[in-house]
Amino acid sequence: MTGRSYRLTYTPEARADLVKLGEPLTRTITSAVLTEIAPEPYGGLSIERPLGGGSWDRVALVAMAAVRYVVSDDDGIEPPMITVLRVINRGAV
Repeated sequence: MTGRSYRLTYTPEARADLVKLGEPLTRTITSAVLTEIAPEPYGGLSIERPLGGGSWDRVALVAMAAVRYVVSDDDGIEPPMITVLRVINRGAV
């Protein structure tokens, strides 16, 4: 899937997660999502979410957070999308 340009979106829950983390962490995590997940959503430190819906339902460790996201890139979906569902700060656990 490398080389595709993915549109990045956040659910209201993910946005609320970022707001709780505060502006500095939000900037760091958002930047990490753009550089580490968006270019290759199936690679890097991402894995299929345990008990998830398939390879498109993923979790990745970026910056200081676990990011749950889904990839929508089947034929006919233009542009392909990455939707961030939740952002969990590892330091808060």
